Amino acid sequence: MLRIRPATPEDAAVLARFRVLLFREMGRLEGDEAEFAHASENYFAWALSTEREVAWIAEDMGEAVAVLAMTLEPMPPKPGRPRLVEAFMHNVYVLPDRRLRGLAGRLTRTALDYAKAEGIRRVRLFTSDDARWMYERLGFQPHGRYLELKL
Repeated sequence: MLRIRPATPEDAAVLARFRVLLFREMGRLEGDEAEFAHASENYFAWALSTEREVAWIAEDMGEAVAVLAMTLEPMPPKPGRPRLVEAFMHNVYVLPDRRLRGLAGRLTRTALDYAKAEGIRRVRLFTSDDARWMYERLGFQPHGRYLELKL
């Protein structure tokens, strides 16, 4: 049974493991892999304990099969908007044997629902060419080097 749940600081190792897999697959894992994994785990443990990061984990029978994280960026207030936060979606990774089943889309819609509920009006992300179609189908538009969705 597949379920998507919010990540907690206790899930930092899971998020870090998926981040290592992501960078390895992109061919961008340079330096000491264990050091990168440790730094990533420390980051997620810290960031998820603050209001700076939210993340979700898709689990199948208790096993993590996909993740998504989103950094929340406080911005200076604007007239009529005393609390202004933008979001940067990252660390979206689905295990290879679970791809093309809608998991990335479900995680992305979960994150977008959260953003809307929190009054976040802009979500940005970088993506691979292989996944661009999915984000564009959800309404993301090219904006410089990244994709952007205005909510």
